Amino acid sequence: MGWRERRSSEVGQGASAPPIGAGGDLRSIQYLRAVAALSVLAFHAAEQAGWRFGAGAAGVDVFFVISGFIMSLVGARPGLSPLAFLRRRAERIVPLYWLVTLGVAAAALIAPALFPRMVVTAPHLLQSLLFIPHAAPDGVTAPLIVPGWTLNFEAFFYLIFALSLPAPAWIRPWLLSAVLGLLVAVGPLGDRAAPLWATYTSPLLLEFLAGVWLGLAWRTGRLPSRRWGVAMMVLGLAMFVGVAALGLEVESARVVLWGAPAFLLVAGAVCVERSAGVGDHPWLRLVGDGSYSIYLVHGLAISAAVRLLALAGIDRGLALFLPAVAAALVAGVACYGLVEKTLMRIFHRRSRPAVETRAAVAGGDDDKVVVAAP
Repeated sequence: MGWRERRSSEVGQGASAPPIGAGGDLRSIQYLRAVAALSVLAFHAAEQAGWRFGAGAAGVDVFFVISGFIMSLVGARPGLSPLAFLRRRAERIVPLYWLVTLGVAAAALIAPALFPRMVVTAPHLLQSLLFIPHAAPDGVTAPLIVPGWTLNFEAFFYLIFALSLPAPAWIRPWLLSAVLGLLVAVGPLGDRAAPLWATYTSPLLLEFLAGVWLGLAWRTGRLPSRRWGVAMMVLGLAMFVGVAALGLEVESARVVLWGAPAFLLVAGAVCVERSAGVGDHPWLRLVGDGSYSIYLVHGLAISAAVRLLALAGIDRGLALFLPAVAAALVAGVACYGLVEKTLMRIFHRRSRPAVETRAAVAGGDDDKVVVAAP
């Protein structure tokens, strides 16, 4: 057997016997999606309470690694074309995002007092809907729904990943490494203040790439043992705590200070699941399933809670933090149950193959992965 044939054979291995949850879902990924969504939620609620919980924002980095991992599994599906992949990605992330964006835009135009800092213009709205990185009217590089900045990264990664699909599965990670690595390498040569350039050459793209390689390790059965998985998770958490305790400025080296521990956390979790499986925790699974909705609406819910609490003279501390977190969590889970699941039924009526996506990233981004039972 030649080298090329051996590589193709290796890529086809590995999906045969990972311990998986009831229904075939990777519970570790769902639980991490829940943790990531709650971390981002707590980060924003803490800001309103007058506290600092900077590490909570690293939930986005966890989402990015998860997204790369999931797309690696999805991309291994035989016969998946770039257009089919992009259509399914659009079906998954666009309807809810557009619904929330257009709803907020309409509310801001009808009752501007509800959104005193929001300026809705046609270019701003259109670029937000099309996932085009741009400067908002207030000068901040963000779409109308601010958490949607991560979806701009997701959409770009999806496009690059789709273009790699015609390549053999064994070479795809190398091809993605070359493309994304080149984009990051040329980043300093351009205008970092330009939203398009800053996004499409950002080192954060390497977090998706790390997830892709992790997905390859899962598929080929080359993950370390449970003991190493636990060690990686502990090390990842320790790195997050260390960065927070030292008060390091993160953004200039985010892919290292938050991206590396995010990868260790995700890699460790899937190692544990592959080796020994993980237990079923329904509430954590529910939050993981609803993490896309939670991510999109949590800021709106926190703002609403803060305004209501201000009427009672509460504007700081635990008395604001806990109700804000609760309001955001309830709003996100309700959005998932009442809106997102309805949209999924509309756009996902066709049966899916063995490996499929069911719930989006936070920016997503982060889909539920269903793996065929052996």
